[in-house]
Parts: sequence; C-alpha cells; structure tokens
Amino acid sequence: MNPLKDLQRNWEGLAQADPLWAICTDPGKRDRQWTREEFFATGRNELEVVFRHTAKIGICIDRTSAALDFGCGVGRLTRVLAEYFPECCGVDISPTMIRLAQEWNRDLPQCHFLLNEDADLKSLSDNYFGFIYTSIVLQHIAEPYSRKYIAELVRVLKPGGALVFQIPEGLRANVVTRARVKLALRARLQSLLGVQQACGMEMHCIEEAVIRKVIAHNGAQVIDVRLTNSCEPSFAGNLQYLTQEPTAGYVSKQYCVVKN
Repeated sequence: MNPLKDLQRNWEGLAQADPLWAICTDPGKRDRQWTREEFFATGRNELEVVFRHTAKIGICIDRTSAALDFGCGVGRLTRVLAEYFPECCGVDISPTMIRLAQEWNRDLPQCHFLLNEDADLKSLSDNYFGFIYTSIVLQHIAEPYSRKYIAELVRVLKPGGALVFQIPEGLRANVVTRARVKLALRARLQSLLGVQQACGMEMHCIEEAVIRKVIAHNGAQVIDVRLTNSCEPSFAGNLQYLTQEPTAGYVSKQYCVVKN
C-alpha cells in the first residue's frame, strides 16, 4: 500500500462528492449547502485573524513576494492571499480540487494551482516564497510525510520569510472517547460518500517538541505557538486562539516560523 496514493484516492473521492463541505465541515452545510460566496468568505475571515496576529507579535511579512497555500483545495485561502501578494500558488493532491480551483479562480491571473502527487515539493524552487500558509491540511497526513512536507515548506521559503501552519499535538480523551471520535468521523464520511467502506480522512498529530526539531534542523525558528480551535468538527475559518487546551478532543496548535 502507498499511503500517499491512499490519501489522494480518499481526497479525490471527497472532492467529487462534496468538495466544499469536505474542507469546511459545518454540519449545516452538508449536501452541497455551501455557496461559493459564503465558502470563500471563510478564507478571508481566517487570514485576517492570522495577519492581525503576526503583526501583533512582530513578524514582518514581505507583501512584494509570492505566497504559497499548501493543501489549497478549491482555493479558499489562495484567493484571499491574492489580495495581499502579487503572485499566489496553491498546491493540492486532488486533481478534482485543482481543477475546481482553476475554474473558480480564473478571474485572478496571479493565482496558479499545481497538482502535487509526490512526497516532496520538488516542482517548487528553493527560497522562493515570502509567505506560506497551511491550515487543516497537515492533520490529515501521516507523520512521516507531514514532517517531510514541513521541511519542504521551509526549503521553498525565502530567508526572512514567514511560514504559518496548523497541526494537532494530540487527542485529549480516554479510550472510550477516542473510539467514539474515530467512529463519528467514519460515519460522517460514509454518509458523505454514500459508501459502505469508510473513507480514510484520518487525523494525525505531532508533538510540539518534534515540530521544533524539524524546524530548527532545516534552518528556521519557531517564533510563536498558539492553541487554536481549528480541529473542532464545525471549524469553517472562524479561527480563534485559545487560552487553554480543551479537556477533550484534539489539541490544535498554530506555529509561526521565520527562516534564518
């Protein structure tokens, strides 16, 4: 079995079934209830929160350089990045997501979308992007691959550039609750896809200590770490920074990184 091929197959199935709900799983928007306008507005809300936060903690973002949206889906965040940067690239593993991104964002010539089926980002140049963002993406990729992608994101980041990414650190629950969480996710996916066999939209976690080692090893620094609500089942770009870890559920963290 090839984990990346499985990942692509699963997300391609989700993209074909209900692409917008597969990204923002608001229970009230199931069965293609998202409108494009509402959906893309969630990206604007999310990035406004991020940019206010990076400014507050003193991270200076180069608005004259290119930006990268890793795991872009249909361009929910890429489209918003085009309001801030002269060139924006969205990367995704699903051919259907990329096709829809190209179709729905064709009014923005500064947006480019790239299908990436590899365990690296070899089609992207070293030290190219001044800002990179990825949200609710790495959590669905098995740790060996997500660690590699994080290293690759640092590689393609310009010196002095900023990388902001989110990934859960762990699941706070007893054995019974863990089982319920997994069964609930499986049931939602079965309902979405209309299949008997569960689709593998899995959740994966990486501890902060591991993240810090990966970042440091690849020539960058973790400037800031914040708890977020990004792993809540109904998350739809309504990004919030939390003051304490949830007592149950996934502990989501957002990392702000600057390349040396």
